[in-house]
Amino acid sequence: MRQSEEPTVRAVVVEGFFTRLGFGMVTFALPLYGLSIGMNVAEVGLLAGARALVEPVVKPLAGRFVDRYGVRRGYLGAVSIRLVGSILLFTATTPAALLGVRFLQGAASAARDPASISLIARQSKLRLGRAFSATIGARDLGNVLAGVLAGGILAVTGGSFKVLWAVVVALAVVPVLAVHRWVARDDMVAGDDVMASGDAVAPPVASGPQPEPEAARPRSAVLDPAPAPARAANRLRLIGALGLFAGLTAHMTHGLFQVYATEVGGLAPGQVGLIYSASVVTLLVTGPAFGWAADRFGTGPLIPVRGLANALSSALYLVAPSFAGILAARFVDDTGKAAFRPTWGTLMATVVRSPGARRGRAVANVDALLSVGEALGPVLAGFLWNWQGVAAMFAVRALLGVATELFIGRRLRSLPMDEDVAPVSA
Repeated sequence: MRQSEEPTVRAVVVEGFFTRLGFGMVTFALPLYGLSIGMNVAEVGLLAGARALVEPVVKPLAGRFVDRYGVRRGYLGAVSIRLVGSILLFTATTPAALLGVRFLQGAASAARDPASISLIARQSKLRLGRAFSATIGARDLGNVLAGVLAGGILAVTGGSFKVLWAVVVALAVVPVLAVHRWVARDDMVAGDDVMASGDAVAPPVASGPQPEPEAARPRSAVLDPAPAPARAANRLRLIGALGLFAGLTAHMTHGLFQVYATEVGGLAPGQVGLIYSASVVTLLVTGPAFGWAADRFGTGPLIPVRGLANALSSALYLVAPSFAGILAARFVDDTGKAAFRPTWGTLMATVVRSPGARRGRAVANVDALLSVGEALGPVLAGFLWNWQGVAAMFAVRALLGVATELFIGRRLRSLPMDEDVAPVSA
């Protein structure tokens, strides 16, 4: 990775780790805190899903902000909103106030994504897959450690949520400092679409990127650096559809995995914990490998992995409801997630680098479809489970996974890829 790119990736890695660490601690403690202030189970469920409800609404607005005021300001705004939301936890002593804080936290998450994606895509010209894998791996690690840290604080302090909120606030300060320190105005972008000051977007170049001499182009790249507008719009729709259905099928087991493992598989809580620990290892080990693969071979070979992993893991969940079977299914599921993350990041980079001035808005709109899918997944899974049983839920998940590859993935791979995000040979 080039030296000029290191501060950018460092900022996103540090921000992602501490953001997920603090956010995960809040997610762990909020149901308990909600019950302690008189919320019922239905209200706690709404509290848990509030973030997913906000993200698809806020992401397009965040994209417009990035286009108008620059990536650095958008990123600083997102982490600052999260800091404010963390501070407001001290005053959230009613269900309505707590729900408002949760909405604010969801808005911060939604605002962060377009800024961080745009930042990496504009800075990292070559090793995009590895850059996105590193940043997402840091977020995964923070999310895993959050439950352990939050549980330990509550245990040591006798259930003091005030102490826990103080730690969360302290953690929320670090991302603000990291973005302010390492996302400098002259480091914002390594392209021609945003001026060095980061305060304004340069006029769009009508003709798109100028083609290089044929000998200088990577042999693995498709030689079509300036796709026609219709083809570019079609690619954008396909990427959005991929995010929608990949997020939906992936999150159909989100929140219901514990219920399935204990009620259907008969696993003890300790066994479920072991499976979660194995998931962490899987993501941290396979994530960098898939990041390297995305850089080496491009996104084409990795696009089908998520959908096919959803289908195969669903089949394993159905035919082998035991510790070994569930562990194997979870491994397949997590492998699909690890493959999808650098793939999705690299696809977002093609959106950021496409011709036109409204790139932040475009990447936010497409990424919002991923959030919509992630929000709908648990709802669809719960409906199917209650209606026709767990077999129907996994059968629909498997069919959607295969259909995503057949009707979206294959068409997306057939389209030309932008030259500046083509796979590299080393």
